[in-house]
Amino acid sequence: MATVHLRPGHVQPVWTGHPWVFAQAIARVEGSPSAGDPVDVRDPRGNFLGRGYYSPESAIPVRIVTREEREELDDALLSQRVHNAVALRRDVLRLPAPDTDGYRLIHAEGDGLPGLVVDAYGSVLSAQFLTIGMKRRAETLVRALVQATGATSVLEVASPKHQKIEGIEVIEGPIYGPMVESLSFCERGFRWQIPPPGAPGGGGQKTGYYFDQRETRAAVEGLAEGRRVLDLYSYVGGFTLAAARGGAREVTAVDSSQFALDRAHTAAIDAGLTERTKFVRGDARKVMSELIGQGELYDLVVLDPPKLAMGARDLDDARGMYRKLNDLACKLVAPGGLLVSCSCSQAMAGGEFLRVIASGARDARREATVLRLLGQPPDHPVPAAFPEGRYLKCVLASIR
Repeated sequence: MATVHLRPGHVQPVWTGHPWVFAQAIARVEGSPSAGDPVDVRDPRGNFLGRGYYSPESAIPVRIVTREEREELDDALLSQRVHNAVALRRDVLRLPAPDTDGYRLIHAEGDGLPGLVVDAYGSVLSAQFLTIGMKRRAETLVRALVQATGATSVLEVASPKHQKIEGIEVIEGPIYGPMVESLSFCERGFRWQIPPPGAPGGGGQKTGYYFDQRETRAAVEGLAEGRRVLDLYSYVGGFTLAAARGGAREVTAVDSSQFALDRAHTAAIDAGLTERTKFVRGDARKVMSELIGQGELYDLVVLDPPKLAMGARDLDDARGMYRKLNDLACKLVAPGGLLVSCSCSQAMAGGEFLRVIASGARDARREATVLRLLGQPPDHPVPAAFPEGRYLKCVLASIR
């Protein structure tokens, strides 16, 4: 087996438990591994640190799968990791539940399967193979997923940026079982129907839906009673329906996708919440400016934009965009009202995001006071030594 040797000064994070070996940390590669082959990772003295799959074209050439030198990266290990992930959801997190059968089933590094993300939509699974190592072992992983869950279909989802780097070719659609007309699932009692990967309107949104905001949606529902609510970048209306069911006086959802808004409206009809909800198509930033010009104010504003920083090189631009969005959002919050501001940009740390919100509030001549910090729910586990895995940051703030 080939070996990746680390440079002095780059050992501590990996030794502590960080699962990524960055390209700049590598002193040399001993042997001639092909893309997707297992490799050992050792410190400058030759001590074993871990074993993972090799991705020579990536900025992260190795993502560690095991730290046990005697443990082989074989089918048995991968299958056991899948079964462990399913058991965690079933036995500890009580997922699926009677009111929730849509959730994150495999969360990459958090489940010891870096490069694999799987979401459950009832009996249908939606999977992304984000590294060549996991893609080469897709057959084994899919077989284990079906055995562990009884899934009737497994659909593959593209993530073009990651998969181009890894040299992975993906054709979205079923890799086990039949194609489905829609992904049908419940989250906290709401019934959703969204298009599957490869269908018009499908894909492009992680594995189809944003399960990572489940607990923040519940928090919004608990705060909404009697309030006038604005849901920006609403997608299919998760926050909108939560606020409406929570007793909001009215909820306005804003998104640029008419397809997403149509799905949100359908879900509102199914939940009997159409009288409290309305849906506006438009660019959220432009809509906010228009609402400010009209003198509109809301008791609760939810700001959940798409990822604005794809990596560290995008951070400067992202700071400016987040700051401007929070400036506009704060201007729409009635004095003493609430703002829920979110960032899913992994490259932006939590403390930095708070500073951006504070700056945006000051630009609006307002003051933001943090009441609560939220993030991804426990079906999105993260190794303790892996801060990058805690990508979702949600801030509940009082705006004065």
